[in-house]
Amino acid sequence: MVNILLCCNEGMSTSFLVKKMQEVADTNGLKVKIWAVSEPKVDTESKEADIVLLGPQIAFMRDTIAERLGTRIPVQAINAEDFGRLNANKILKEALMLIRENREKQGE
Repeated sequence: MVNILLCCNEGMSTSFLVKKMQEVADTNGLKVKIWAVSEPKVDTESKEADIVLLGPQIAFMRDTIAERLGTRIPVQAINAEDFGRLNANKILKEALMLIRENREKQGE
């Protein structure tokens, strides 16, 4: 199971993207859990996440959030155009690639 956490200001603008990404994952037979939270909840909600994807509106917080979460989980801003177009397939693919790279780096 892969756990993908999306984070934005209020956790609401990412809810549409979560739904689309989960549909793509399900259609492709991927065992993925995807959920969204507001930025203040990212510290506690990220405990079981394999990656944290940030909505474009808080992309400027990437370094701060990454520092708070440590090196265990990659933190990546979602491309604004992909986010706006709800390009769930591309965003999911990139997230899975980053998770794989992180696991290799961690020696898993």
